[in-house]
Amino acid sequence: MFVYKKVNNEVDESVPAAKLYKSDWIKELPIPPEKVQQVSWVKEKVEVKDKKGRVVKDKKGKPKMKTKRKKVVTWVEKEPSEPPTFVPVDCKFGQLWARRADLARFMQAAKDISGEYASATGSVFLKKSPTNPRYFSIVIQNGPVSERAEIEMGNLEIRESNGHVRFTFQEEGCTVDVALYNFQLKVAQRGCADYNAGKYTLSGEYNTYKGNTRKVENFNMPEQEFKFKKYLWCGSGFDSCEKVKDDNGPVTITWSKGGNGFIERKAGEDVHTYRPFEHVIPHKRDFYKGEKPVIIKTKRTDMAGEWMFWYFYPKAERLKMVRAGMKEEIAYMEIYE
Repeated sequence: MFVYKKVNNEVDESVPAAKLYKSDWIKELPIPPEKVQQVSWVKEKVEVKDKKGRVVKDKKGKPKMKTKRKKVVTWVEKEPSEPPTFVPVDCKFGQLWARRADLARFMQAAKDISGEYASATGSVFLKKSPTNPRYFSIVIQNGPVSERAEIEMGNLEIRESNGHVRFTFQEEGCTVDVALYNFQLKVAQRGCADYNAGKYTLSGEYNTYKGNTRKVENFNMPEQEFKFKKYLWCGSGFDSCEKVKDDNGPVTITWSKGGNGFIERKAGEDVHTYRPFEHVIPHKRDFYKGEKPVIIKTKRTDMAGEWMFWYFYPKAERLKMVRAGMKEEIAYMEIYE
């Protein structure tokens, strides 16, 4: 939002004095009253004078008097008759003027805490629930891709007090507290070692508000190929798994084919290709013998509506494919190990 100065008692719209962002503090000031001219007439007695300006006296020698109407002009302060185009505000640039319509939109936007909060090494993303404004999903990512502490926490209820906002996430062995005030965000953790990576943790101060940025997905990963004579085929969750061979021969899984994130499953002449769409942050339940997987949501290129999550465990040389949109307890999956 642009704010302006007054020049010669008029708002100068030609050159904005400054630009404010929704993370900047601002205070709306009272609208100054209008000065309105009022004219009134009063009666007053004045001495009668002749043409030469001499006072005319009566027989007793007293000055003759007459009644005369006198115009009196006064300036009265009143509430503006119409809403003003510009209103006064106080901000970090001093007392300036903002368009009333712009200020209303700005104040509304300032109530929305969704968006990215960054530090020198990571970011926290807050996203409001589309169905309930009191609930948020929060993603914390700290460190480079190769060594990143990260967690995704969904359905967290907002707690507010005197402008301070708090969220708390808890699971066995892990508590994450997120505190937000004036677009300054702080993360504290107790436990949560599984979500740390190297020297990077979830904790920290993420005080640079970047707004609702669009995350650009990057799937540049080295190509890796694995062959399996047998694999676990699960028609409806883990309880239905059975070890099988593909009718077309050994299965070759190519992770990040061409180095750009595509996943290929090949058995004989039968080839299925999965296009990457987004990275998914793993939870502790997704770990395998302590190893955190790389998870990508993909779409099979030759079938409409066939969405799959691919899990890759580099150390274990293990891959898992799970149909999206279903609980894992009943979802179709294939496990290669």
